[in-house]
Amino acid sequence: MVSSIGKRRLLLVSLAIIVIAIIAVASYLFIIPYLLRPAPVRGSIVVYAAIHEFEVDRLLRMFTEETGIEAKYVRMSAGEIEAKLKAEAATGQIQADVVLGGPMINHESMKKAGLLYKWDQPPPNARDIPSQYHDPDNYWFGFYVGAIAFCINSDRLSKLGLPEPGGWEDLTKPEYKGQYAIADPRTSGTAYTVLATLLSLYPEDRAWSIASTIWKNAGAVPKAGAAPAQMCATGEYPIGIAFAHDILKLLMAGYKVKIVYPAEGTGWEIGGVAVVKGAPNLEAAKVFVNWVLGRKAGQLHTDLSMRLSTRGDVVPPPGTVPLSQINIVRDFKWRWAAENRDAILKTWESAVG
Repeated sequence: MVSSIGKRRLLLVSLAIIVIAIIAVASYLFIIPYLLRPAPVRGSIVVYAAIHEFEVDRLLRMFTEETGIEAKYVRMSAGEIEAKLKAEAATGQIQADVVLGGPMINHESMKKAGLLYKWDQPPPNARDIPSQYHDPDNYWFGFYVGAIAFCINSDRLSKLGLPEPGGWEDLTKPEYKGQYAIADPRTSGTAYTVLATLLSLYPEDRAWSIASTIWKNAGAVPKAGAAPAQMCATGEYPIGIAFAHDILKLLMAGYKVKIVYPAEGTGWEIGGVAVVKGAPNLEAAKVFVNWVLGRKAGQLHTDLSMRLSTRGDVVPPPGTVPLSQINIVRDFKWRWAAENRDAILKTWESAVG
């Protein structure tokens, strides 16, 4: 017969065993993983951004708030970013960690030039985005899409007695000479996308004939791809060629413009983000790329830019038209245009003069 003292001892031993077991399980489930977790990445990054300043500024501020990683940026057009990275790589003085924005043509061209970092595996958030929006070799990852369009200022056209142009070939007509703005394809990813569009739509000789006439007859050829839409909205020119989301932003801001997609077909982009090869702050740069590909950053960017996200769980902006409902160029030779960018631009310079 067990005495009352023995019973108490047995109870205490049992309780001790239970407590030890609970501690062991808790250690396995919580404490050990906590101690073994990777240390949070600290430091700072420099971003070369091809998206608008107010967009990148808001994105970087949120990124710093959520991660503690400081971020600075330099705003340039996509072509200017590529030229700057080439110059930095040539001297071995890499200053940037990330390229944010710009069409896939430019990202593919930078990949070909050895300017981008190759990931062993895609960032975790990239798994939530269809693979068609990413480089299959893991150099760049798409976070938005868009299509080229005409910005039309109907009031200005009416005063000039001009009908709305319906397509690319309309712009080659004498009556439109000097009445539209289109960016420089040497500096602007938007304009280079237009050039690649024409080279995809038409046989080579016809494409260069149309392209040379369009750029020769332009009233303005600014460096930045969004500038023609702004010139159209303010009435400086009745027509501007830009990405539709840049026109939509102006429309939503109250400017009296409309979006017209070229009847023959139009070019499109996957806007990319990539880590620069030789980035001074590699781990922090990788954190940023993964963060940009996430839902929260994707929604903020879409709300600011009116661009369509590559993520299915991001609510699209009002007034946007999905690519599936636009007459885009189906056989868009964008990889060819990326691989032959230098030669194509030399031909453009010779054709335009």
